[in-house]
Amino acid sequence: MMENKLIETRLVKRHSQFPTVCIYCNKQIPADDLHYVEEGISGHIHSLIARKYCQSCYTKYGEQILLHEKKL
Repeated sequence: MMENKLIETRLVKRHSQFPTVCIYCNKQIPADDLHYVEEGISGHIHSLIARKYCQSCYTKYGEQILLHEKKL
């Protein structure tokens, strides 16, 4: 049986190397645009499962809401 571990995370500012999609609003984030990527504080989160958020959602909702609230 697989253990369900919760990893404490934060958002870090990054420039995308490739186009990606905001997990919150589903808008495309073009390559080289500023966005925020989920990063583990005490554990590693693989880049394929780390959630990504656009600058607009980060500015509008803030880190705490994006990381801890279910999508509206």
